[in-house]
Amino acid sequence: MKNTLILFFLSIIILSAKAQPNCSHTSVGLIPINDLGTGTYSGWTGGFYPNGSNYMPAAHKNAGLALAQQVEPLDTNGNADPVNGKIVWLSIGMSNTSQETQAFIPLVDSLPNKNPFLKLVDGAQGGKPAREISNPTLPEYTQFWNKVYQRLSQVGVSPQQVQVIWYKQDNPAGSPVPTPLQEHFDSLLVQSKRIMNEIKTRFPNAKLCYIASRIYAGYATSTLNPEPYAYQNGWTMKKLIEDQINGDSLLQYSGVNANSPWLSWGVYQWADGTTPRSDGLTWICPDDFQNDGTHPSPTGSQKVANLLLNFFQTDSTTCYWFLSNCSITTRLTNITQDFSFKIYPNPFSNQATFETSKALNNATIIIYNQLGKRVKGLDNISGQSVVLTRENLPSGLYFVHLTDESGLNRSLKVTIND
Repeated sequence: MKNTLILFFLSIIILSAKAQPNCSHTSVGLIPINDLGTGTYSGWTGGFYPNGSNYMPAAHKNAGLALAQQVEPLDTNGNADPVNGKIVWLSIGMSNTSQETQAFIPLVDSLPNKNPFLKLVDGAQGGKPAREISNPTLPEYTQFWNKVYQRLSQVGVSPQQVQVIWYKQDNPAGSPVPTPLQEHFDSLLVQSKRIMNEIKTRFPNAKLCYIASRIYAGYATSTLNPEPYAYQNGWTMKKLIEDQINGDSLLQYSGVNANSPWLSWGVYQWADGTTPRSDGLTWICPDDFQNDGTHPSPTGSQKVANLLLNFFQTDSTTCYWFLSNCSITTRLTNITQDFSFKIYPNPFSNQATFETSKALNNATIIIYNQLGKRVKGLDNISGQSVVLTRENLPSGLYFVHLTDESGLNRSLKVTIND
């Protein structure tokens, strides 16, 4: 018996050692959705939002801002409680979602300006794809949602206090015969709509849902979700959001027949391996991945967590309830689509000029490094230009993020050279 156990554990060690990501597959040659613009993939137009744009349509943005202003501390029965209430942020999805949530929660909890009423809960679970958690006839459906309730209860909050969702979900690609790509797309879209209905039914005060995509899977050595399935996941999520914008009756976020939270990107995580996205995002092997090349390593999970932290601190529909001292005024406005800004010279060594096409009012500029960590900030900016100084920043690629009280929310990359 003892020898048998030894042989068993040795076999596990050997298999683990052999299982390595395919680090030579550094690119699949596909263009990230945010960089495709009006270009197409399989007949679908790029951009996060309709018509090849990365900017949310004004009407949808204003609806999100209005709902964001309704987020408030609630008691366990869902009634307003400005003293002891909670604002619950809940993740829903698969194993990758859970791993990334577990990296994100400590970052948020360590923020000195975190909203004291905010409580983050990891509801995502490994081995529970969209097809299972959207189908009431399956035992996995009940297991998943019961586990979500259990996790809420374990930290002393109720389903009625859930107001914000982070959603990242997919289905296995199929083995030994892969599911056809279009079938995979169609099934995940239908199932995601059902999950949005589940969310609104189970968490009646859920107002906002932020959608994420899968990370790069070109290094994958399993049949779970290799490329181009991971890439196409982003297109499914784009279609989910666009269907709501276009008035899909299955995704109503307002009125007496509301059956879904309001949907927005938050955030798109796919980049073509080591090929930098326009904002500099890359996925490096083996650093960012576990041995299967599909799940993120602790480093990869931390990268996603930093992206999320950047987003939730700076987006005009999140900052209001995420932070205790939000510098973004989330008043309703028409978002100006022809606004532009530039930084010159770019690259620069010591200082550069930040210039906008229209005057700013009480704007904020935040500079992030490639890992999404804030390294510099400027507040209360007015006018059309400001000087950015290097100070002690090391050479490298950075992202300059601009927001102002009109609802502007734009980013630009800049390189600092020695």
